[in-house]
Amino acid sequence: LRGTFGAAPAVTKAQAAAIPYASMGYHVDGGAERLIVLATDNGGEQLWTSADHVVLLTRDGRIVRTVGLSHDLAALSAGKGGDPSPAQALRAPFTSSRMEDFPDLNLYSVPVACHAAMQGPAAITILGNRLNTIRVNESCVSEKLNWSFVDSFWVDPQSGLVWRSRQHIHPKGEILDTEILRPPG
Repeated sequence: LRGTFGAAPAVTKAQAAAIPYASMGYHVDGGAERLIVLATDNGGEQLWTSADHVVLLTRDGRIVRTVGLSHDLAALSAGKGGDPSPAQALRAPFTSSRMEDFPDLNLYSVPVACHAAMQGPAAITILGNRLNTIRVNESCVSEKLNWSFVDSFWVDPQSGLVWRSRQHIHPKGEILDTEILRPPG
């Protein structure tokens, strides 16, 4: 009931500490926070799995594939010029293009154009720990779907690690909020 009518319960410090692996909390459309653990880290792509059969594939903090949600992102691939990390916006704003696949809509290689820019310092708190980050907003549009959105990333200015994010992964909804509870490595 609290997840429906009040603040969504968060993963507690004790729950996160009980997991000896890299872990992340995630919310789908503002719902209850769920715990997901790092299964593999292969060349910068990180595969996260949860007990409730949700799988997220991330690259530099960006969600590039989901499985187990009501509306999944089947693939996100870089367009011309690659798909820069959100951390690259700390050096200079950038534009990028990518292709996204939405099999439930029978849409593949949907072009999405984005512009990322640093918004400034932003202190965040995760599990009671204050972290000094830089917020990066990425404004995106898909003319084919008449869909526009803004994703946000809270980036560590030294390491480039995306500690927290808010990402729109599907034109029918599915906004994912993530936060690293125990970083990899």
